[in-house]
Amino acid sequence: MPAKRAKSPPGLADTGGATPHYLGHRERLRQRLFEGGAENLPDYEILEVLLAASNPRGDTKPLAKALIDHFGGLAAVLSADREALQSVRAAGRGLGEAGAAMLKAVRQAALRLSESVLRETSVIGSWDKLIDYCKAHIAHGTVEEFPILGRCLTLASRRHGRPTVAKATTAASPAQCGSHGI
Repeated sequence: MPAKRAKSPPGLADTGGATPHYLGHRERLRQRLFEGGAENLPDYEILEVLLAASNPRGDTKPLAKALIDHFGGLAAVLSADREALQSVRAAGRGLGEAGAAMLKAVRQAALRLSESVLRETSVIGSWDKLIDYCKAHIAHGTVEEFPILGRCLTLASRRHGRPTVAKATTAASPAQCGSHGI
């Protein structure tokens, strides 16, 4: 009895023996990231690398592009809520729980990195860094928030309150904290 041959993935039979362009794509993308630097990759490729971590076998490029197109950019994708992320589909596929959780964790890691950089320098001495911090923390939020500048001229890293439609409350007013709202 002859040995069974493994079935070729759809589309491979008509390539005439040539290797399809997508084989090895992830490895080439990782090499470009390491050799050329992540700053030289477009947003959708950065997102593609992130999505590959939560989806080790599927093609993540269509979903990465769909997410960027839907939300308008990488920062907006990372700031989107779980339900919105999971509603986007590309080529019949969407983002699962693990992928959504990973993107939320990446955003938080980026915020903590920016906070650690700010703690090492005088925030008030660099308005550009202060503005970058505020944009990163509140620009893509779905609920209005406000940072509080403390006596030591650094930003408080905890959330002081979340407003409702009717009112905004804080744990303590800026005056009680010896702080000034910005």
